[in-house]
Amino acid sequence: MRIYMNNLTLFTYTNSKASDLHDCYFDKIKKYFNLQNQVVLCDKYINRDDINLFKYNNNSKYYEQIIEGLNKVETDYIIYSQEDYILFDYVDLNKLKKYISVLENDNKISFIRLIYSGIDFTPIEYNEELIYLKEDHQYYFSTQITIWRKQDFKDLFEKSKTETVWDEPKNSIYLKKLNKIGLCVKEKGKQIGGHFNSCVYPYIATAIVKGKWNYSEYENELNALYEEYNINKEIRGIR
Repeated sequence: MRIYMNNLTLFTYTNSKASDLHDCYFDKIKKYFNLQNQVVLCDKYINRDDINLFKYNNNSKYYEQIIEGLNKVETDYIIYSQEDYILFDYVDLNKLKKYISVLENDNKISFIRLIYSGIDFTPIEYNEELIYLKEDHQYYFSTQITIWRKQDFKDLFEKSKTETVWDEPKNSIYLKKLNKIGLCVKEKGKQIGGHFNSCVYPYIATAIVKGKWNYSEYENELNALYEEYNINKEIRGIR
């Protein structure tokens, strides 16, 4: 069943080097969060009829690819995602709508991180469900699942000119310079390493680490994918 949230787009960034993840990623999106508005960025064609694909030039910089993709988005808010952020349960639509309402009613807030991570400080409450993120934290910006104001996300990449997806610290510096205020959910799921699973958007965070399957943290979830999609985990290797 399609989910209609008129002012939200799921914005997925991927690359053909991760094509072995595409079926499981997009299938789980279709099952657990079949949002009407979706934009997928990839350097090559993906053979699926259920995605809205825009191809980017692999020779261009990451920030150029992101900005080009954002120009295709028609909503005010996005959820940024990547192909190894694989859902394993249904998205909590009521909470998602509640957090979008926060952005709609408080123009000072730029983004809401939907996973409790990067919190190694005593947080200050925004309300009973959300806390402020620390602006001078190395990972004030994170690629982990987050609701963003599209324009603020675009402003950030236009200023930072980040060349790779992994340079979160650089984006964090520019996010602070732009005086963008961010929040994070308080609710914690199961602890996995240094973070907690999201109760709003339950996904593997992340399925791939340094090119290998993140088996040490998500053994059960990955075993289910290996079986369902006949994946030979030895091809990528595990960690």
